[in-house]
Amino acid sequence: MSLDYDMDGFKLAIAAGVSDEKLGKRRSTRVQASFMGIPCSTLEALASLKATFDCFRRGQLARGEPQPLLGTGDECVRFAIKQKDRVLYLHVQRVAAGRVVDEAYLAHLDAARLEIAVGKALQALAPVTVWGPEP
Repeated sequence: MSLDYDMDGFKLAIAAGVSDEKLGKRRSTRVQASFMGIPCSTLEALASLKATFDCFRRGQLARGEPQPLLGTGDECVRFAIKQKDRVLYLHVQRVAAGRVVDEAYLAHLDAARLEIAVGKALQALAPVTVWGPEP
């Protein structure tokens, strides 16, 4: 079984399977995710994304200078709230070598879609179940 998602800068690939081994069957799940080219397959990174999208949709983020979201230093994704034509957007920027190399304005609907996809990635990070004798 596999699940692929590629929209609004968020790429997600989830592969799950069951393999027969001499000691029994083993279930495995692999999650690979990135947002605007920055890997985010860990619980911490996915939780940061989900929280940011959720807070934006609820109107709980203040306007101001761009804040870091993923990555560190010269290689990161950061976000800010911007208003364009009297509509609020989540403005995300990819920074490489200290310069903005990519940016996007996400509307509430875009943030909702991304939040659902990130939720699926978080669900896939659940502990692996192993059937069979103890190793």
